[in-house]
Order: sequence, then C-alpha cells, then structure tokens
Amino acid sequence: PICLTDTMARIPLIGHADQMAMFRRALQRGRTAHAYLLVGSDGIGKRQFARVVAQCLFCRETDDAELAACGECSACKQVAAGSHPDLLTAGCPEGKKELPIEVMVGSRERRGREGLCHDLSLRPMSATRRIAIIDDADKMNEASANALLKTLEEPPEGSILFLLTPSRDAILATIQSRCQPIQFAPLSADQVATLLVEQELKPDEAAAKEVAALSEGSLTTARQLLEPGLRKLREALYAGLSEKDFNSLRTLKSVSEALDNLGGDPAAQRQNARWLVKFAVEFYRGVLVASLEDRIPLHPQMLALARMLPDDQPQYTDRLMAMMERCFEAERHLDQSMSIELSLEGLFDDLGRLWRGAVVV
Repeated sequence: PICLTDTMARIPLIGHADQMAMFRRALQRGRTAHAYLLVGSDGIGKRQFARVVAQCLFCRETDDAELAACGECSACKQVAAGSHPDLLTAGCPEGKKELPIEVMVGSRERRGREGLCHDLSLRPMSATRRIAIIDDADKMNEASANALLKTLEEPPEGSILFLLTPSRDAILATIQSRCQPIQFAPLSADQVATLLVEQELKPDEAAAKEVAALSEGSLTTARQLLEPGLRKLREALYAGLSEKDFNSLRTLKSVSEALDNLGGDPAAQRQNARWLVKFAVEFYRGVLVASLEDRIPLHPQMLALARMLPDDQPQYTDRLMAMMERCFEAERHLDQSMSIELSLEGLFDDLGRLWRGAVVV
C-alpha cells in the first residue's frame, strides 16, 4: 500500500496503489482527462486520493510525471493545510440533502460571478493549473448538474475535476460521458484498523481490529461503530447471545431498549437495526471459529459460549450456520423496507427455536 507519511506536510494515503499507478501512467503519456469520477463507498479514501494527486501536481520540487510530493515546499504545505489557492473544494452544504446550483455558479444575485465553476475558470494564482474536488457529486440536483455540465463541456485549460460518488447510478449520463471513471475498492480490515490506531480513534490494536472487521472497508463506518450507543447495543446483544440457555424474548427486549436509546430518524433507526443483525452474524461466526480453533483471538463472550458447547455434539455447528443464515435473511428483510419491529421479532423468535434445535420453516 502507498502511505505518504514521511513528513507532516505529506498527505497520508493507505491503499489504492493501482489507482495511483494508473494516474501516473496517464501523466507520463500525456493523457490525463479533464474530469474524473471517483466511484466507491464512503470512507475508503476517494477524497484523500484526490488530495494526494493534487499535492503531487502542485509540488514545486517534483515533475508531474513522477506523481510524487516532496512534502516540504510551500505548495505541499498549503495543500496539506487545506489553504492552497488553486485547490478548490465543494460539497453538499451542512444540513442539506442536495448539492444546490448556488455551490456551482453562485447566488441568484451573483450568478456566474462566484461559485465553483466561476472559480475554476480563473487563472491559477500560484500553480500552473486549478484542481477542483467535488464531494457528494451524487447529490447534485438537476440545476447544479446542468451548471457543472457546461464546465465539463468547455473545461479551463489544464484544469482537473474530481467528482466523488458512492455509485454511478445517481450521476447524469451526460456527466458520466465527460468523466473518466476510477473505481475504488473498500479498504482491507487491517488497513482500517491501522487508520483507527494512527488517528487515535481506537488506540488499542485488538479493539481496532474488532471494529475494522465490521466496517466493510470504510473508515466512516468504523467511526460510526465507535459511537457509545452502538457499543451498548452490541454489548446488550452479546450478553444475551452468549448465554447457553439463550432467552430470545429477554434478549429482544434488551436490544430493543438499546435501539430506542439510539433514537434517530426512520433511516437511522433502520441502519441501527441492520447493525444489530450484523453484530449477530459476527457473533455467531466468532463462536463457530472459536469452536474449531481455540487459539484465535476473539471477543470473550464468543469464546465463553464456544467453550460451553460439547465437543461431541457437532449439531451445534449446524445450528450456528442456520442462525447465521437466518440473520442474513433478516438483513434482506430490512433492506426491503419490512417493519423493523416485525423483522426483529421474527428473527429472535427463530434464533431461539434454532438454538433449541427446532426446525424453522
């Protein structure tokens, strides 16, 4: 993995070596595009990738084709500090669900005299080009997308735009056709754990790995998992699931109270319910692993339940597998907008019966 951390003025980037290599080859061949669509889930480093590229192109001590940054010149320090005059950024305003046209071309009173498209058209102040990073490109409404389209059709000479989106589906086809797509894969669990430790979000390495394993390769997701409310939800669930005489009704009541305490709008409540189901999957997977190999470092409650299982009764393995499959089914129900209450009631009722060895139809 690439990690530019030699000096404080170098922007760190973990992972995405293939994407960096692709961009370097384009520079060496003189085939860079005016606009790139960086596609991948939130929290995997798309914005960081764009900032690293910008720092390398603005660096005064390296050639563009090297795609490297010295980390010590004034340009490198400005990019790292977020103050370089030729690096422009835009995104969805705080509290808004859409990226409005005002971000692109200014307010109605100053339309065309301010905004990202106007600023990008100005002559560079200290570099040879201007670079723009557009976060939340998938949240552009029709007006803002059409405003940006005009800039994409006639981009200022030397300018580069990076549009960040979790999916291409929400991007107008006319904008997609004028951007070169770069797909980003999720980070590995080890990479997420490293970032959690480096950023002092989870200084304990074992705890960082535990959170990273559930993060789906996203640092944003890992940060969410560190919220106290979600930790209490997982603790309540693990306390119930770790009992050999699993009481599904008591556990459902406990986790429902933890979910209620998390609060949030309907979308947040559904996401929290998804986390609950994912926690259950992770728990059963851990118990299954621990029952086969007792030297694997796992959550103490997973290990405790695994050690209570009789060695000469392999049917428990089948039960754990069936319970994991039932959790996956509950995930699908939540994704299909089934009632959260009904989804969880059905899940815990079936988990209780499966644990007792009953067949669930």
